[in-house]
Amino acid sequence: MQYYRMLYEGEHAEIFPRARAVSTEKTITHRRVGVRSWRPQEKVFSADNQYIVANFSSLVAEVPADLLNRSLGNISADVEEGPELEFISSVVTASKPNEKIWAAVTQHQVDGIVAYRVRRDESGSVWFEWILGDKYLPHDDGRGADIAWIEEWGDNDRKDRFLRVERQRLESGGLTIKQLVFKMEGDNVADEVEIDTYATGHGLEIPEDTVLSGVNELLCGAITNDDTLLYPRGRSALRNIDGLQEEINWTITRDSIVFEKHGKPKLAIPKGLWDTVANQNHRDYGGRFVRSSDLEVVSFDEKTGAVPQYITWDAKTAQSFEHVTRLIQFMLAISKTSPQAAGLEEGKGDSGVALLYLWIQSVIKAEAIQSKFDAAIKDAIRKCMVLENALRSGGLKAENPVIEWGDMLPKAESEKNDEERKNYADGVQSLETTVRRMHPDWSEEAITAEIQKIQDEQATGSLNPTYTQPPRVNLGGS
Repeated sequence: MQYYRMLYEGEHAEIFPRARAVSTEKTITHRRVGVRSWRPQEKVFSADNQYIVANFSSLVAEVPADLLNRSLGNISADVEEGPELEFISSVVTASKPNEKIWAAVTQHQVDGIVAYRVRRDESGSVWFEWILGDKYLPHDDGRGADIAWIEEWGDNDRKDRFLRVERQRLESGGLTIKQLVFKMEGDNVADEVEIDTYATGHGLEIPEDTVLSGVNELLCGAITNDDTLLYPRGRSALRNIDGLQEEINWTITRDSIVFEKHGKPKLAIPKGLWDTVANQNHRDYGGRFVRSSDLEVVSFDEKTGAVPQYITWDAKTAQSFEHVTRLIQFMLAISKTSPQAAGLEEGKGDSGVALLYLWIQSVIKAEAIQSKFDAAIKDAIRKCMVLENALRSGGLKAENPVIEWGDMLPKAESEKNDEERKNYADGVQSLETTVRRMHPDWSEEAITAEIQKIQDEQATGSLNPTYTQPPRVNLGGS
């Protein structure tokens, strides 16, 4: 996981061998050692800082995250009113899934797995949180899981490291949750430490071990990416593209080094002029050399007309750029990413349907990831209800919430509104859903008020009274 994290972050100079093999440069300078004495000095400097990173690996991981982040909408209970609706609303407010979905999907793509667990504090607030996949360790028998992390105490010179573990096990009496802590010696786990002693010594509030009677499921889980029977914990979306990424960096770096060496104009002078200046420097400073400052004012050979001239280097780099483009295309094809996402092709369509077909490769990939996150978010919120019932006997009906997913790609406002109006007119969606989708940024009060206004106008418009004149009466007088 650490390898793919460094690949995503662009720390390629640390993981690619050719980045460390960029050649060193040597220059000859002259240093004054006396009034009339100069000594040649060889200066060697590393060209590693010239290693250029064109990090397309981050693009592969972030495109699905961008699409899911844009499409995740409202999360609510599958009821119009009741305690379930209020509880799920409080869980969503505390968990902030809309704000954290981008980070979760990106980490899911980089690591190949991301986990989640349910939390509850002393105030009674319940929420779920995303955690790194390497901290989630399921038990081999499928009856439990450990969530482990490292805690460090002390100054920078000497730190004490401890392994913290939250262990969940399904026993005959229900779900058992224990808190464990172990002393670390380097990278090795040493003796277990008493949890109360550890908490007191570092001023921590650690929950006591508990048994949740009647709970027959773990209050944590994981989402895997491209898992197989051989790799049940998933695989990174960046696999198989690291070699292409290195070749892209190396090709661009190689061209950059060539430009650095030969791209600057160089001054060429006649040999006779060079000998004249070098001999003068030898008489003055005791060494034959020519500095650029010595040539600011020069003479030319009147007989041959030889004068200093600048030499420029005309490089033909079209093939290198085409090679880089091909490598990027290979990388996008392997990672199931549309070329429009990398800017290799124009990503604008005349309509939402046209835009969808341009981005179809990335959308298909994102929809597969969306289905996994849809199930995981529903499961996490349902587990929050299970925990609430176990600790407070809330009597909540533990069912999956309803998650609204919108379009992954943008549409023109007029096109979007026309689709929503047509769906409502055809009777395939309610008035509330129509208003909510047409005004996603409105508050619940504003949506309710707008629905009421529309219903009132529809009721008024449906009244078509027929005004019938009373019968004509002849009034006769006596």
